[in-house]
Amino acid sequence: MSSSVIIDLSFIQNQFTRYMSFVLLVSGTIGNFLNCLIFTRSSLRTKSCSIYFLATSIANLVALYFSCLTRSLITFDIYTAPNQGFIYCKARTFLTYMPLSASSWFIVAACVDRYASSSTSVRIRSFSQVKVSQRTICGVFIILCFIWVQMFVCFNGNSEGTTCSPVSQFCNTFNTYSLLIFYGLLPPMCMFLFGWMTIQHVRHRPINRAINIKDRQLTVMLIVQVLLFQILSLPISIQRIYALITTNESKSVNRIQIENFILQFVNYAAFTNTTTSFYMFTLTSPLFRKELKSLLFFSNRQRVNIAPIQITQQRIQRNTIPSRRQQQQAIKDA
Repeated sequence: MSSSVIIDLSFIQNQFTRYMSFVLLVSGTIGNFLNCLIFTRSSLRTKSCSIYFLATSIANLVALYFSCLTRSLITFDIYTAPNQGFIYCKARTFLTYMPLSASSWFIVAACVDRYASSSTSVRIRSFSQVKVSQRTICGVFIILCFIWVQMFVCFNGNSEGTTCSPVSQFCNTFNTYSLLIFYGLLPPMCMFLFGWMTIQHVRHRPINRAINIKDRQLTVMLIVQVLLFQILSLPISIQRIYALITTNESKSVNRIQIENFILQFVNYAAFTNTTTSFYMFTLTSPLFRKELKSLLFFSNRQRVNIAPIQITQQRIQRNTIPSRRQQQQAIKDA
């Protein structure tokens, strides 16, 4: 491969990073912010599954900004302040991988919650509670912090912040295994398992529309998110497996450049997971669309309701306050 082709690949990779990061930042910020507003509304925050969706949206926002924003700034040659590159590299890597992994495990927890809520066993259904979801989120957060804290040891950068990479081959392999297990393989397997069991419960459980319509809508939303996660996380899983298989192979400069080019695309496929939930919920869930409309048009509805109230009050006053003719007639009768 000629040097001109390598330069072209580098240019394409740079432009892709710049503009794809911008698209994901805009769409992800809007979507996740609206998710947070919707899942904290009074009609949904009493549902334990909504708490998991809320936690997922917050984790997505953190992962999105520390993954895409920092990469986008680098394409404009904007780096960290001098002598802060070491800390910046470690913090950026940790705050990219940990929230990304947390987001996937919150979806797993939501799958377990839907499985519990659809069970015929009272004991199992007792796990589908808001207080249980809050404790689960805290537990997942603490465990993942311990798992990914190795980033502060295994990653390092130069003082200018222009590079950020594993400090050794062992760290590189360990990080690859960690990402593969705690993001690429284990969460999708758990999602599939509990998702399948939830579907079986829903299919064989008697339908009570008055009680279960909201729970069923949340289950549909979760299934859509699980399917999307499975699709978008598959490329990075394949890439990580390939990286492990070819770890000890001697690679040319051209091959390394091509692999880095492909790696950039699969990374952004994973980052896309942090931006799509709001739009898929809007397309697939009438409940979510209803809450979104209520959120967006709340002020207008308030203004519309003021006029009828004022008219009603005026009518009441007219009926209760006697007219002038009635007052004169009352004086004559007296």
